[in-house]
Order: sequence, then C-alpha cells, then structure tokens
Amino acid sequence: MLALVGTHYHFRRAVPVALRPLLGKTEFWISLKTGNKSEARLSAMALHARTSALFRTARTMTDPAQNKPITKDDLLALYEDIIKRQEEVIETTERNAAEQLKIERYTASMTRYEDLLKTRAFLTYSTDALEQLNQHIITLRQDMISGKMQDKASLASKTEEIERLHDTLVKLFQTGPALSQAPGAVPPSHQLASSTPSPAPATSFSPRLTEALQTALLADNQKSDATKKETARTVALFVQAFGDKPVKEITGRVAGEFRDLLFSLPASYAKSKQDMDLNTEVERAQEFDLPTLSGKSVKNHFMRLSALWNQLIRREIAEKNPWSNWDFDLTKRNPRRAWTNYELALLSSAAWTCSTISQATFAGITLVAAYSGMRLGEICNLRNEDIQEVDGIPCFLIRPHPEDKWTPKTEAGTRNVPIHSALLEWGILDLRKEGEKFLFSELKTPKNGPRGTDFGRNFSKFKTTIGLPTAITFHSFRHTVSTRLRNQAGDLRELWIDALLGHEASHKSQGATTYLSGIETENLRLRTHSLR
Repeated sequence: MLALVGTHYHFRRAVPVALRPLLGKTEFWISLKTGNKSEARLSAMALHARTSALFRTARTMTDPAQNKPITKDDLLALYEDIIKRQEEVIETTERNAAEQLKIERYTASMTRYEDLLKTRAFLTYSTDALEQLNQHIITLRQDMISGKMQDKASLASKTEEIERLHDTLVKLFQTGPALSQAPGAVPPSHQLASSTPSPAPATSFSPRLTEALQTALLADNQKSDATKKETARTVALFVQAFGDKPVKEITGRVAGEFRDLLFSLPASYAKSKQDMDLNTEVERAQEFDLPTLSGKSVKNHFMRLSALWNQLIRREIAEKNPWSNWDFDLTKRNPRRAWTNYELALLSSAAWTCSTISQATFAGITLVAAYSGMRLGEICNLRNEDIQEVDGIPCFLIRPHPEDKWTPKTEAGTRNVPIHSALLEWGILDLRKEGEKFLFSELKTPKNGPRGTDFGRNFSKFKTTIGLPTAITFHSFRHTVSTRLRNQAGDLRELWIDALLGHEASHKSQGATTYLSGIETENLRLRTHSLR
C-alpha cells in the first residue's frame, strides 16, 4: 500500500483484474508528497477508502448517490476527482506545516528569552562570588599587617580558600556565557545561585511494548499459557506493522491504524506463520478480492491488547487504554448451528481416518460432547480423578488444575456434569488406565497450546472429508445439546441448562444470580437424560 521512493511516500494499489479493461489501469500510483510515515498512513487510508468506493461503483456501473447507470467516462472522472481531492489534502497539510513552523520559531524565541533571564541569575551569582573573593583578600591583608597570620597553617588555609574562589570564578566565566547561548540550556550558575534549588523535572520514561508485555503479562504466574501465547502473538503482529513503540506513543490514532490494517489482511493470514510482508499481503487481498479478517478476529486482537493495557494502567505504565470502546462487524460468515440427525448418523457411521488418534478415542470424545455439551478443552483435560460420584450419581468434575495451568473458560465453567447413561453403557469408564493421569491418555499435551489442539485439527479435516458442511464444527455439539434441552419449557429448567453447559445464568434476576447458590445433581441428571 505504501512505497517509499526517494524521500517521499507513494500510495500504490492494484486494480482488480476484472476492472482493468474498464479503468485502463493495472494499478493506482499516487504521490503523497510527504516523508513522514504517520502522515502517509493517514493519506493512504483515505485513498484506500475512495478507491474501494470506485471499485464498487465500477462493478455495478451504477452511481450509488443517484442510483442511475454511469459510463466509462464517468468512472474516469471519479478517478480524476480522487486525484484532485488528494492534491487539496496535500495543500492543506503544507499550509498547516507552515503554521506549525511559525509556532516552533516563536517557541524557540521564548526559550532563548528564558535563557537570558537565567543568564542574569548567573551574573548575580558571579558578582556575589567576586565580592566574597575581595573580602577574603582584604581580610588576609589586614591579618598579615596586624600579625595575626604568623601561623603557616592558617596562612595556607586562607590562601587555599582564595584560590578556590578564584578558580570557581574563572570556571564560571568560561562556561556560563557559552551555555547561556544554547536554547533550553540551564547554566550551572543558575543552580548555584539558589539556596534551595528546585529539582529538574523528571523525564517520563515509557517502556517499549515488548518490555511492557514481559512485565505485565508474561511474568505473571496467574495468567494461563494460552492467554500469554495469544497476547504475545497479537503484540508480535503489532510490532511487525509499527515497530516496538514506547507504550506512551501508542495512542488512539495508532490503534485505529492497526484496526484498519487488520481488516485489510486476508483471512488466510490468521492461519499462516505470520512472517510474510504485511503490505504484500494487503495488496494480494485487494488485487484478488480475497476475504479479509473477520470482525470477530479483529475484536479478539483488540481484546487481548485492551486486557494488557488494563494491567499497564494498574502499574501506572500507561495512562489510558486506546484499545477499548471500538466497534466491530461481528456478522458471522459461516454461523455455527446444531447437528441434524442425518449429520450425526453420518459422523457416527464413517470410519475415522486419523492414524495418530485411535477410533476409540475419537468415539469417546465425540460421544461425551454429544451427551453433555462439554467444550473440547474440558473433555480433553478430563483426569481420571475428575470422575467421581456426587450424591450417588457418576459425574465429570470440571474444575481448575493449577498444577497444569488449566482452568475452565469462565467462572461458571467450574461445575459437575452427570454422566449420561448412554456413555456408561458404551463403556466410557473403561477408558481409565492405571497409572495414567488423563481419561483420554492417548492425546498428547503440546509444549505450546492447549491440550486437544491436535484432535480438533484432525476432527475438522475428517468432517470435511466425509462431506459435512463448514457450518458444522465440534462446537456445534454444544449448540445441539442446548437446542434440544431448551425445547422443554420452564424458567427453572433454563437455569439447569445453563449450569449443565457452564454458561452464565441466562436469567439475570437477583434470584438467579445471588440467591441461587446450587442446583441439585439429580436435576442436572434429568437434563442430560432428556438427550435421546
């Protein structure tokens, strides 16, 4: 998008292949007439918006303002208007720059005037020192005449004091006037002249973003590895785009530029190694009209940075949070939905194709999800010790395990889930192995990332292989359980369902949020056994 040619930045945007015959151009190349990268970014964003509007108009060949057909000449006129408006912006910028230069010159003049005032203090101090020197010499002469200075030690002491004052004056006159000519400089004499000198204003130090990340998050043992990994990934993306800026320089304007950049990146970038050139990726998305990052993905990046900034504010490293109160288009492109009976039958009848995870593990994990609505992470982190009887009912205990740095997704996620009779009949308890910690011991725990990541990846490949639609994911099991349970009316049952799935109470009354301290296991068992 931005190209530095010589000392000036240029805006470059490829014209989509389908529109090139119509516009007679393969790309737009517009000089921004500035060497300031921040100013160039702002101009480039405005040009990006205008050229996008031009592309939309060209595709429909309809004027959106008047809703009437337009010609090729009209399109070229629109392009000329873009150039004209850019020139007007440059003229305004240059005019503002001239005004800023006047302000800077005035400020420099005032600084020099202040220096002159400080020089007066220097002269005052010098005069006082000279007077002290004269008094010492007069006293010495009188003492020598009167005979008081016969003691050689006293004479030497007095002479040293005179020499010290003399050297001080010489040094002041050598350095003071020169220093007073430098704009903003404070002569040493100004500090010496005051009996109670005021301390110099402390320089406001601001750590760079990566240093702040290490201090406020990565070094915090209370934060999960997943949170640290995802936040570090977002910070790395920001640093790749804007450099490792000091925290105080990351303002709302910078946050807005990062938001615009994220929305311009191709959707495939989220799954890549993210070491590719960002400008190249943006241009590739524009040229081939590729789908870009979703509003949810961009929002997730901002939420991680906002949480980091809240920590920085608490530590007084940052003053305000530039990542909060942004809007995002969260329209789902491929909304998740519940499984149909046909799709469940297809899934259960197809042969599992992954060679690193057994058919039994695949069946066990999917059955637990289908008969409980538990999240994939909760299932994969089930330990043998998490299977216990509560009120005489076999349950999965979903609870934090600090020793492995794993916790449920939310506070409501800590709960007891009765084991469905269909799971008991299938033999879910037989998967427990002596000496193993996890119920699904076959799964590997990665060094980086949550347990179950490998299974989730292979499950996605498998369902695509057998012809299931993209709207169906592993998370759809929760939708299925929730949908089927909510087909039964009753407000209290809604609370039971929320407790079973680990959701915050859907009823926000005081009775639901404050006074409802627990739901009997038997009621939860009745909910799970309605899944048939």
